[in-house]
Parts: sequence; C-alpha cells; structure tokens
Amino acid sequence: MTVKNIAISGVVCSLLVGCATGSTPAIKKKNAVADTSEALAQIYEDHPSAQSTVNKSLAYLVCTGSDSYLFAASTGGGICVLNSNGTSEFYRFASLGVGAGIGFKKAAFVYAYSSADALRRFKEEGWDAGARAEASARNDDDGGQTAANTSYDVDGVTIYQSALWGAAAQATVQGYKFWPTDFTDDVVENK
Repeated sequence: MTVKNIAISGVVCSLLVGCATGSTPAIKKKNAVADTSEALAQIYEDHPSAQSTVNKSLAYLVCTGSDSYLFAASTGGGICVLNSNGTSEFYRFASLGVGAGIGFKKAAFVYAYSSADALRRFKEEGWDAGARAEASARNDDDGGQTAANTSYDVDGVTIYQSALWGAAAQATVQGYKFWPTDFTDDVVENK
C-alpha cells in the first residue's frame, strides 16, 4: 500500500468516524448538537478559562472528530456547530497534515470568535492551518488522561482543544477545511 493510499484510507476512516449519526437530517442535527455540547463540557473541564472566553465571544464553533497519524501524514474529520446570536449552523471539517506522528484520537475543539472580521474570514474562507506538537492519551474507561491539551489566540480567535479518547504523538503542520452542511447530502446514513 502506498503512502498516498494510506492517506486516502485515513481520510475516509476519519470522516466516517466523524459523521453525525441518524437516519434523517433533523436527527443528525440533534445528535450533532448533543455531541458538540458534550465535547464543550469536556473542554470547559480541561480549560477553566474557556467558558468565560466563550461567553464573551461574538460566536463560537464547537467541533468533535477524529485524527489519525501514520508516520509522515495525518488525516481527520468531523462535525461542528457554530453558535451565533442564538442560532446554530452546522459544519463538517476535514484535516490533512504532514510531519511525524503515530496514533489515533478523538478530539474536541472550540473556536471563540472575538472579532467580526475573524468570524467573516471563517464563514467566507473556511480554512485554518497551524503547527501542532503534542502527545496525548485518554481512556474513557478509567477517566484518566495524559494530554497536551492546547489553547492559543490567533487574529481574533481563541482556540481550545481537548483529547476525548485515544492516543497519539505528533509534530505536524495541519490544515483544516470547514464547509457548511444541512446533512441532506451525507454519503453514509447511520441508524
């Protein structure tokens, strides 16, 4: 199997794990809200300052999904809910990175937008890129975690990330692409 085939397989697997579950768009939206709400609660537990930052923001994007790291490539994907002015918009994301790494993890992150320009950039462009270096391990069965949960501020956006489960060690440059969805065109229908 070539590196290209491994990377493609990783993207497909990551996207499937990061799919909203349900047999209709309405059920998928409900489950996406539940999944991201649970993820946000974990972020608040891992990052005590996150709740205050989110409460003060113009809007915030909560995402949950998976990342897989295999030697020189990393892939991932999942779902997001953008909360702004009491409304929710749904997004999917995919990630692709290069660098050194090995492992698989389910992660959650929140982007708290403190400037209208940053929110506009997200909605119009849907890209985020950055260097990541961390080692993480979390097991839901015993509640234990060892993780380099991260937070940082960039151009009007504060980002918090937490590992939900899995184990990975990586030093990657990773890009994220976000796009809006209403869940009507899902490739996989989960029941």
